[in-house]
Amino acid sequence: MSISYNISEIKSGNRNEFGKLVEENMDYIYKTALVIMANEEDARDIVQDTFLNVWDKRKAIKTRESLRPYLRKIAVNKCYDQLRRRKIRKMESWIEDESKIKSIISDEHPDKKLENDEALSLLKILVSGLSPSQRVVFTMVELDEMSHDEVSELTGMKKTLIKSNLRHARKKLEEKLKDYLS
Repeated sequence: MSISYNISEIKSGNRNEFGKLVEENMDYIYKTALVIMANEEDARDIVQDTFLNVWDKRKAIKTRESLRPYLRKIAVNKCYDQLRRRKIRKMESWIEDESKIKSIISDEHPDKKLENDEALSLLKILVSGLSPSQRVVFTMVELDEMSHDEVSELTGMKKTLIKSNLRHARKKLEEKLKDYLS
């Protein structure tokens, strides 16, 4: 369900309209940040920082259609910056069943909420050991279903680096999943 908000009103500083924008996009940004950060508190901080940033730069919003990619780019960059500052270097590995991963961020099956919550917890544990760049690339390609061109545009990474990070992330997640299941 899409919430109706007016971009012109947001750009002029209408907090009620901005609240509608936040309400419509908060879960999406939270899920993206949660998978990358693998920590609920960090994900909530990223959501807050993302929307504060958008409020500060609200005049740069062009259209409603351009807003979601803009929000995602801000959130992913904030995650990436935070992970880089921490210099997380642990490695963990790939989940084989891509359909299971994609169902984690899907709201299409509310009857599977508990199963999705458990799968999301497992995914957070497994992804938490990836390097920051592997997390970002894995999340954008596998979970957000973005093309390598889109990831390159949003992150500034070259396509060869994206492919390399994705290959290493998949391999590491696969190894960790095998360890987890055995």
